[in-house]
Amino acid sequence: MSRKRMAGREHWPTGLREKYVRNACRYYFIDIEGKYHYLPIGTTLDLAIATTQQYNNRFRSFDLDSVLLEQKRKLDKFNKPLDEWLPNVKVVVTKSGIGENALDTFYKDCDRLSNAIGDVYTKSITLEHVNEFLNIVTEGKSDNVYNRKISFLRKVFSHLVDMSAMEENYADRKMMRKTALKKRKRLSQDDFLLMLKSAQAEPKTHWLYIAMSLSLQTTHSALEISRMKYTHIVEQHLRVHRQKVKNLSSSRVEIPISSEMKRIIGESKRGIASPYIVHRIGRYARLIAEGCDHPLQVSSKYISRGFSKLRDELGICKELPKNERPTFHEIRALSIFLYKKRLNIDPMERAAHSSSETTKIYARDHEDWIRVAPAEIKIT
Repeated sequence: MSRKRMAGREHWPTGLREKYVRNACRYYFIDIEGKYHYLPIGTTLDLAIATTQQYNNRFRSFDLDSVLLEQKRKLDKFNKPLDEWLPNVKVVVTKSGIGENALDTFYKDCDRLSNAIGDVYTKSITLEHVNEFLNIVTEGKSDNVYNRKISFLRKVFSHLVDMSAMEENYADRKMMRKTALKKRKRLSQDDFLLMLKSAQAEPKTHWLYIAMSLSLQTTHSALEISRMKYTHIVEQHLRVHRQKVKNLSSSRVEIPISSEMKRIIGESKRGIASPYIVHRIGRYARLIAEGCDHPLQVSSKYISRGFSKLRDELGICKELPKNERPTFHEIRALSIFLYKKRLNIDPMERAAHSSSETTKIYARDHEDWIRVAPAEIKIT
């Protein structure tokens, strides 16, 4: 079933398309099986029309195979263009309860997939289409990005197989690339203390001091720190719901308010009144940042950027490239290390980590919140 032609393209033969790939116009035609055939870079429109017409004269003009294939498509209600199936996949993935950032990335990848092979019938998708998509969206990108796009395709195609829209998940045939180990340097205790004191001494960065202090005490990352409210303190415990694994029973924890945490929370209340423990007055007082619901709330991205800016101002790890210097997230690793090594406390529950020791989690599945053991870190 051919598409209705855009205005000005009525004279284009069946199957001929154009696409901008890396800012260059490329002509291609789709054969009777739904496969893409790109014409060489620099091919003129007249030559593209002639080439496609030549193919159509041979294979589409009263071609029995083409007629049978079209009849098969009409009889198979599940064999539809990928664009018609993607909304169904989005609904299923949305209901799975993945995090907001992951869901946003998934939607954007679906749009990229639609632009690349959206008009291909799902039961005609092959490994060639997988490679075409990867070539378009991962050129010049890292091996990590390449592997993530393969994982994306595997997820989409697995749902399509489940819906009877595909017979085989061709993304499963793709091999992941070997990636280098993370080069990010750990945040040392001395560097953390230097940054903490600097943030505390400057009124404009006092919010960062609160954020860093809370992260050290709770083991949690910027996203959870940015969402902590005073109302989350219940019966002398701070409730934290870790968003990355929010559907796991281990993601909801109640952390006892230690004397150190009580001091930090008390210090956060000085100055302006806000429902959020980490707060600040931005350049535009009434502007609500992305991912926030209150003008005084500090977004997780702003916390991370503020940390990195202070780190560089103090010259910490300046001998390393920026992508190897410690980020705010390294406070989580430092906190877990200190709890385990200095206090001999297993920080698994406090950090809202899952574990192979699932019996412990199953025993608490009936509880809304997992209450962790009292502990605090004092660093001087």
